[in-house]
Amino acid sequence: MDIQTLAHDLGKSVSTLKRWKKQIEHLAEYEFEEKTVQIGRNQTQKVPDFDSKEVRRFQKMAQLIDSKGLEQTIFEVWGNAQLLTLEHIQGKHNHLAQAFIKYRLQANKKFDSLKKENQSLKTGLDTLTQEFKVYQENNKKKKGLFK
Repeated sequence: MDIQTLAHDLGKSVSTLKRWKKQIEHLAEYEFEEKTVQIGRNQTQKVPDFDSKEVRRFQKMAQLIDSKGLEQTIFEVWGNAQLLTLEHIQGKHNHLAQAFIKYRLQANKKFDSLKKENQSLKTGLDTLTQEFKVYQENNKKKKGLFK
């Protein structure tokens, strides 16, 4: 449906609908489809081509705009792009927080296993050090040509 027909059906002016369209694109970050129309022999113009879903939304806007104002009506009918972006960011934050917790648990497990391995290596080193000291003491006693 073209903008002139929609304006006539809603009882609003074309300039009002153009202003609404501009605000919707700004606040709701909605993009309308446009078609090119030849307006002269060598000139074309892009005009919005509204589908039935968009027409229903404009009709709902026309009903609500007097009581709620333009901005609130757009948020209610077309959605709030900033709010949707915030929800998306919060969803990513929650996902990253869960991934971080999982990573931290894995890191703690690895850290504990490395502590245990380090402790066992220390024990083995202490044992080898004691054996080496015993070996050196035994070799000190046997000084001579034929050990």
